[in-house]
Amino acid sequence: MWASETVGPITAREDIAFLVGSASRVSVLEQLHRTLQRPIELAETCPCTRETVQRALSDFVDRGWVEKRSHRYHLTFDGGLMLSRYRDLVEASENAERLAPCVANIDSSLAELSHQLLRRATVTTGTAENPHAPIDRYLTVLGSDPVETYYGISPVVSRVFNGAAEVIGPETEMELVVDASMLEASPEIDPEAFERANELDQFTLYLSPSPVEMGLAVFDGYAWLGAYDRGNLIACIDGDGDRTDDFSGADTRITQRDPAPASVIGSITFYYF
Repeated sequence: MWASETVGPITAREDIAFLVGSASRVSVLEQLHRTLQRPIELAETCPCTRETVQRALSDFVDRGWVEKRSHRYHLTFDGGLMLSRYRDLVEASENAERLAPCVANIDSSLAELSHQLLRRATVTTGTAENPHAPIDRYLTVLGSDPVETYYGISPVVSRVFNGAAEVIGPETEMELVVDASMLEASPEIDPEAFERANELDQFTLYLSPSPVEMGLAVFDGYAWLGAYDRGNLIACIDGDGDRTDDFSGADTRITQRDPAPASVIGSITFYYF
């Protein structure tokens, strides 16, 4: 006598695999999300045959994702929830791909930035055709009008970035963290201009004895984050918003330009994109 095979309930993993395993199934759910439809109508609006539509509908009914009413099928609450979460998964995957050049080259302390925050951000990546796109983006978002506040972290000293100094007005409150070794080795520093800037009451310079591996600029409610590879800016993320979040470096120890004890930047106000 043959033992009967016991089939357990469908698991969440199986539901997910079932839905993502066929573009036709997703298309049927998308159409039913818009309006009630008959199978023949679905076959006309979806990129699949009527037989494929019928099979999908049968499986959806078994899962409780759709119901039939007067020869038409409609999406249930569970079906709408599955479709919504599928869209979220697709968006997360696309966002991860979009952010990959930045995330792979920023400080690990930023890895916990909100996905909601990053989803609203503008990502600019350098290409073989336009390697300076991230720098151009920085100059664009910074603009040319003086800002009230500017807080920044920079791993490099560049004439291109120095050229944006016109936005630093006489009343601008500015704090800047730079890589000490990079600053000392840079041939692009004007010593006299540097000393004059360092004497301003509203300007505070911090030198990091440990390597600075990312760039950050926060000015008047806008945030720009730069990803570097071997000292070259390869990508950036930027955006604005009306909420703030405390962004703290991973115990980044710094020392001011004048002989002062090592201290720690407690937090830099980091604006949600």
